[in-house]
Amino acid sequence: MGGALRQATLVGQCAEGDAACSRRHAQAPIAVGTRFYPEVSASIDGSSAPSLTLESAAPDVLAVEGGALVAKKPGASAVLISTDDASVVDFVHMWVAPVTKLTLMRRDGDRVDGAIGLTVGEDVTITPALWNGAQRLAGAGDVAWTASPEGAVSILRDGSPDRRRLRARAPGKATVTVSLGDASAAVDVEVVP
Repeated sequence: MGGALRQATLVGQCAEGDAACSRRHAQAPIAVGTRFYPEVSASIDGSSAPSLTLESAAPDVLAVEGGALVAKKPGASAVLISTDDASVVDFVHMWVAPVTKLTLMRRDGDRVDGAIGLTVGEDVTITPALWNGAQRLAGAGDVAWTASPEGAVSILRDGSPDRRRLRARAPGKATVTVSLGDASAAVDVEVVP
């Protein structure tokens, strides 16, 4: 997303080719209760790129913590892109919206709409997609993951705050439930030998 003064850009940090990266969509509102990790760059004619910092005009809506934009409550805030000496080089307006729906996606970006079948030892990476009505939201949050009953499937962290690998451990069935706030989604997993 280009700044209003066209001197800086702010985009999400994602691994190249990660179709399911929930931090890429800076054009969408950021989901309440999540963090958006921006990558900021400047393009100021006639100069090299300065060292940049972020500041929120409404930190009760969208705070800046450790370089991340933290969505606190619904609303909007200007995010100032400044140099170390507090000279504002650009700004963007960012919106924050509540999560009304959560869906599940594979790592390749395909939506998970039915049961998943795995063989023992196999795994699949799943990512939650956060929505406000029909609009997908940006941000990564500490999403709660549970498997019931336990035993057939393990839920493994992979370094992302929201993405998980489901590893088939033993033959059987389990329901994996993913939730953030009041929104949740579930998928049935069947493991065969």
